[in-house]
Amino acid sequence: MIKLLFLGCNFDQLPYLKIAKQKGYYIVGTDLNNHAPGIKYLDKYYRVGYEDAKGLVDFGKKEKFSYADKVFTASSQFAYIGASAFAKKFGIKFISPKTVDYCLNKIKLYQLFKKQNLQVPEWAIVKRQKELKKYVKKWGVCYLKSDYGKSPHYCYRIAGGHFPTLPLKRDRYFRKYFIIQKEIIGNQFRINWINGQLICFFKVSDTISVPAHFIDFGDRICKNIRSLIFKLGLQNHLVKFDIIYNKQGCYFIDIGLEPPMRLKLYLEYLGYNFEKIYLEQVVENFYNFPLSDNLPNDLIIKNKIVKKL
Repeated sequence: MIKLLFLGCNFDQLPYLKIAKQKGYYIVGTDLNNHAPGIKYLDKYYRVGYEDAKGLVDFGKKEKFSYADKVFTASSQFAYIGASAFAKKFGIKFISPKTVDYCLNKIKLYQLFKKQNLQVPEWAIVKRQKELKKYVKKWGVCYLKSDYGKSPHYCYRIAGGHFPTLPLKRDRYFRKYFIIQKEIIGNQFRINWINGQLICFFKVSDTISVPAHFIDFGDRICKNIRSLIFKLGLQNHLVKFDIIYNKQGCYFIDIGLEPPMRLKLYLEYLGYNFEKIYLEQVVENFYNFPLSDNLPNDLIIKNKIVKKL
C-alpha cells in the first residue's frame, strides 16, 4: 500500500483527507494540535510541526517511507518547508527545498524574477529604521514587507509620513531583513498557472474579484513565466502569481504554492470537485482542471461568496 505523508489536519484540510482516504492511501498525518479534526481519518498520527524537517524525517524512517510513496499538504505555504525536506530525504517526487525557499524568501524571489526578465517594482533591503525615510522621499508611497512575510503579517503601506516600527525579534515571517518597495498603481490580478494554461482573476479589492480570461500579457511575458515555472520544477504544480498591470508593463509582486482560494470558490460554484482535482494534480500528476476558455467570466467573488453578475 502506498503511504501518503499528509501535513496539516485541521478543518480546511478535511476534504483533501477524505479524498485521500477514499483513494486507499495509507495516510500518515501530522499536526501540532492533537485535537485536530482530521486525525480520525489518519492511519497514523504524529504530533510534529510542518517546519520540523528533522522530526518529520525521523518518523518517516520509522514508517519506512520510500521513493514509491507520496507527500501532500494543503496547509500554509510554510508547510512546504517540511514537506520538501521529507520528500528529498526519501527520494519522493515533490517540490525541492531550494524552490520552496525561493517562493518564501522575497529577496531571493525578486532577484530570480529579474533573472527571468519578469519586472518587479523598485525595491531595496532595509536594515535599519532610519533608512525608511530615504526611500519614501525617493519613491513616495511605498510598501514595507518582511523577507518571509505573507499578508497580513509584516506588510505595511507607508503614506503620509507615518512609519511602522520594525520588530526587534525574529520569527517565521521576519528572519533577517525588511524590504521596502515602490507602490505601483494599476490593475491587480491573481494568475493561476496550471499545466501551461492561465486562469486569472481581476482583484477589485481584497474581498472582491472577478474572472478575467482575456488578458493579453504578450508572448514574451507568458514565455518568461513558463521558463520560471520549469526552472523551479513547478510544472506539475498549481502556482499562483500576484501581479499589477498598467501602461508601463506587468509587475510581479509575489508567488504562492498553497491551494488558491479564489479558484477553489470559482470552480466549486461551477460544480467541480476542486479538492479532488487538486490532490490528483499534486500527488498523482493527473491533470483534470477545466480549460479556462470554457469557463464563464460573468461571475463575482465577494467575501467568499460567488454570484452571477
